[in-house]
Amino acid sequence: MGRGRTRTKKKKQTYDYSRNRKRMSQKARRNGTIKNEEIRAAYDVKKKPAKNIREMGLVYDVNRAIPIPNVKQQMKDMEMIFSGQKVNSRPRQTRSAPKQHVVEKLEKDANEFAGTRFRMARSMVRIVTAMMDRHGFNYQAMAKDRKNYEQETWRQFRTKVRRFLLIPEQCTPYLEQKGWIDCDMSDPADPRWKEFCTDDES
Repeated sequence: MGRGRTRTKKKKQTYDYSRNRKRMSQKARRNGTIKNEEIRAAYDVKKKPAKNIREMGLVYDVNRAIPIPNVKQQMKDMEMIFSGQKVNSRPRQTRSAPKQHVVEKLEKDANEFAGTRFRMARSMVRIVTAMMDRHGFNYQAMAKDRKNYEQETWRQFRTKVRRFLLIPEQCTPYLEQKGWIDCDMSDPADPRWKEFCTDDES
């Protein structure tokens, strides 16, 4: 007796009237919040994200912009070159982006930035400023201080002090409090900026 073919019954598809189709379509088109002002201003919600990004002169898919080299094709091209044949390589055509000003503005902002993007933790700022108040720039005295609970070396203190002085947002209030805001930190003749017990002191 042969086996009968099993048949699967398809569930009858019914229209769900409780769903708001317009709201579902809007939700599907949402792509999160765009934080950059230039991109947000040039973004067209009626277009797909990939098309929006391409029109701005940006890259949506990195794998397509910088494709992985095909080793087999490279070997074939090398064989053709060694045999004296010409390799048919078509240069990739690049179209000018309609909203090229977006990428140009982003590049300009990136090139104009000067300074540091990071900030030190408040707890670390309190430790560094307290050590500077007690010992100035004598890093070995900082390492021997009884409040050096983390047992940090003088080189670690030197790194943190120099990093602190490179963050204007955090070091400016401290320098104003000390009355050093108008002083030239690069002046070796000023004893206030003299570093002690360091391997590169002059």
